[in-house]
Amino acid sequence: MQGHIAAISSPIRWIKRGAYALRQAPFGLASIVIFYVFTMSVLTALPFIGIVGTALFMPFGTMLVIKATQDSWYKRQPDYQILFALFKEPSQRSRLITVGLIYGAFLMTANFAYALTAMDEIAKWQIQDGRLVWDSVFANLPYSAIVITLIIYTIGQMATWFAPALIAWKNMTVTKALFYSFFGCLRNWAAILVLLTIIGLVTAVSAFALSFILNSLHLHDISMFIVVPAALLLTTLSYSTIWPMWEDIYGDIPVENLP
Repeated sequence: MQGHIAAISSPIRWIKRGAYALRQAPFGLASIVIFYVFTMSVLTALPFIGIVGTALFMPFGTMLVIKATQDSWYKRQPDYQILFALFKEPSQRSRLITVGLIYGAFLMTANFAYALTAMDEIAKWQIQDGRLVWDSVFANLPYSAIVITLIIYTIGQMATWFAPALIAWKNMTVTKALFYSFFGCLRNWAAILVLLTIIGLVTAVSAFALSFILNSLHLHDISMFIVVPAALLLTTLSYSTIWPMWEDIYGDIPVENLP
């Protein structure tokens, strides 16, 4: 069994449970999500080793966020202890590192595929006075390259999205965790798509509403003090849905007995 198939209405429950967890420990959960997002952003920006660093941190950071949400739900103060526990246990550490390397391989393959398939269109982009001529960009968008890249990236995300938790909490091998994660996402594609759509719509509507209010009240000088907390709140709430989703799909799968 590759996990349960969630109902199409499940995303509403995932968001509600994530919001409940956030209310129980708002600062603790938000600080961990911010730490994860910030670390991933910094690692991504590093030249040459950015993708590798991001990929290796991803499984450990994912488990940190999932465990923090679970702790918050049960009214425990979230902390960073799971990071030390995962690094301390050799078998889990090596399996999580392997998942990270596989995730990195998907990222590099997606980047390479884009560079290879988008060359002809990008070569037609024009530059005037040191600036891109956007009409030439829009007229020569690399649609095929974008589709190919998204397919590769999506497959990588599906295979590795739940793999860290399947290894850390269900004691699965890397191969089995990737298999269960991929087919768990595939079997629940409709519910996951609904969740992503809701998050996207809420983010877009919130951004529009904040922009309208700030412009109407001429609050441009203090806009950062309003926009940044709102963005952090929405980001934390989005990541807080991973644990409820995991519980619905994989919660009652038995723990593996590995040697």
